[in-house]
Amino acid sequence: MPSLLCSATILALVSSALAQNSQLLATKTRFGTLTLDDRDELTFNGRPLEPPIRVNSGMDLGTPFHMGEADVVLVIDYGGTACPVQYYFVKATKSEAKATPAFGTCDEETSVQRSGDSIQVTMHGYRGPFEPDADRRKAARETHVFVYRDGAVTERGQKR
Repeated sequence: MPSLLCSATILALVSSALAQNSQLLATKTRFGTLTLDDRDELTFNGRPLEPPIRVNSGMDLGTPFHMGEADVVLVIDYGGTACPVQYYFVKATKSEAKATPAFGTCDEETSVQRSGDSIQVTMHGYRGPFEPDADRRKAARETHVFVYRDGAVTERGQKR
């Protein structure tokens, strides 16, 4: 009987933690809600995004930027070994939500700034833990600026 009680207690604690986690992984836009589903896929009003965004081990959803007839949300996906951080923008409108392809250097962003009808994400370069130390130090000194405008992400004018 004590092991049954212990199992029930553990199950209740895990269920509570999972429920709290899923509540944290949602953000409301003017047109609906972005949420992480039980398959670790980002959805908009319960429907998968196109293209889909599947979470590695953790995700942050930013506060929506109101840009004309759309809301734009920065999505940060954590958890890869070779690339620990990937970024996406999701553009939500009355009729749909669309994600950009993943972008970034695999480093955590240093700043996110809106400028008129664009959003800039600035971060350092990145080389993984298996790369030579000199390459990692050099990459960390590089600055990369990714610009979101009209549903697309560019770096130095080149589409990502």
